[in-house]
Amino acid sequence: MITFITNFFKQSGAWVASSFFVSKISAFLLTIFMARILSQSDFGWVMYGLNYLGFFIPFIGLGSSHGTLRFAAIAQDKLEKEKVIQYSFSYGLLLNFLVNLIMLVLAFIIFGKGNQLLIVSVFSVRLLGFFLLDQAKAEMRGRHNNKKFGQLDLIFNLISLLSAVLFSYFFGVNGYIFSLCLSPFVVLLFHRFKFSFSKKIFADFTQKEFWRFSISMALTNQISELIFLLDVFFIGIFLNNTAIAQYRIYSVIPFNLFFLSALFFQTAYPKLCENHQNNKFQLDFLYNFWKLMLPISILILVFGFSFSEFILKFFGGDYYKNIAVFRILLVAAVGVLFLRTPFGYLLSSKGKSNYNLVASSISVISLVVFIKPVILNFGLEGVAWLSLCNLFLIGIFQMISYFYIVYGDSKT
Repeated sequence: MITFITNFFKQSGAWVASSFFVSKISAFLLTIFMARILSQSDFGWVMYGLNYLGFFIPFIGLGSSHGTLRFAAIAQDKLEKEKVIQYSFSYGLLLNFLVNLIMLVLAFIIFGKGNQLLIVSVFSVRLLGFFLLDQAKAEMRGRHNNKKFGQLDLIFNLISLLSAVLFSYFFGVNGYIFSLCLSPFVVLLFHRFKFSFSKKIFADFTQKEFWRFSISMALTNQISELIFLLDVFFIGIFLNNTAIAQYRIYSVIPFNLFFLSALFFQTAYPKLCENHQNNKFQLDFLYNFWKLMLPISILILVFGFSFSEFILKFFGGDYYKNIAVFRILLVAAVGVLFLRTPFGYLLSSKGKSNYNLVASSISVISLVVFIKPVILNFGLEGVAWLSLCNLFLIGIFQMISYFYIVYGDSKT
């Protein structure tokens, strides 16, 4: 346990942890501020636009940042790392413009003319900004520079919070949208990108392997995000914007707790990729992580259940009446901490993201099948139970898949 924590700090884990904490605290404070300063209708409208954008964010650069991180981290030669980084950014940027175009065309087909199309068109700027931001983070982590990665993420989150508060205070919902669009471009002040469209031949993999892994990761992340986006999407269809705002508030704390496990695996992921064939290294990391996370999870549940009403009152008088939804999602969050996040990262580090893709696909299909009758018969509480079941099933499938690879597949 001591060695586990020591290695975390040696890998600049403090910077990664700081950026995660600031990210979640900023999101939490911003949600409270926006829930109070905007009407539920305006808040729900912006959330609907962000959720539509969320369908496409995992596809930025067609997953090029995932390929950057894994293959640059594995590469032992410095020149090879730089070759991977330049190739990924150059072609990823071109593909990102294609994703942006598809997003706008689909928005026109789905929404036609109106406020929904307007907000999606504005948020297309945010999509480009997120590509640049994610690519820069992947490049830093691929170079094993967690400190610089943490610093960039920290600055981005602080600027996002401050700009959103200032612009929304003076200009209302339009100011909030403006800040959301421009904040990712802060990366241009701190990171230089290099273009290179010359032909590349890599030492340990082919371009086909690079894009197969990248696109697989993009699909996996996109489908995984659907689990969190579809519930809000269908709540908007079968209920109303007020219900969207309420569910977002109930889920903001539980879903932001995911960072507790993500920060350890984000920090160690380049090292896990390097040791993708060293099962002992990965299993030791997993077991030590579980030992640390067990008492933390118990504290989360005890505190969350004991002070549910007190916590939700921070968001305003309209948000603390349905405590059951908050508690159910809190249990779901603990399942993510122990299963979905750890095994998702471990499978990806071994280049087996296809298992994550299968798990997420099954979960989304079941969500689409059951969510309409669940919403109509059980309301928001039913949606929370459905989310809990989905997240636990994904985690269990990923756990079985990983241990099968480690113990059952002799070729791995």
